[in-house]
Amino acid sequence: MSDTKFCYCCRVHHPIEQMRLFPTRQGYRWRCVRSIDAAVKSVDEREAFGQQQTAINREAARRTAEFSQRLRHLRTVAP
Repeated sequence: MSDTKFCYCCRVHHPIEQMRLFPTRQGYRWRCVRSIDAAVKSVDEREAFGQQQTAINREAARRTAEFSQRLRHLRTVAP
């Protein structure tokens, strides 16, 4: 994971070359170029970006939960 950084905006790890330090009230944080570009668009486009990112995050969470469930099942079945 050392070649990736966590984007505080979309809450996903991205390759370092897609990340920029972005000033916030709490100090500088890593933010992906995609989210920075989306922030300067119209309200409707920002809303669509947010909905798209939510769908991506939900799918990732679903896959993680499914994988964890399979692992738990394998532990109970294995001798």
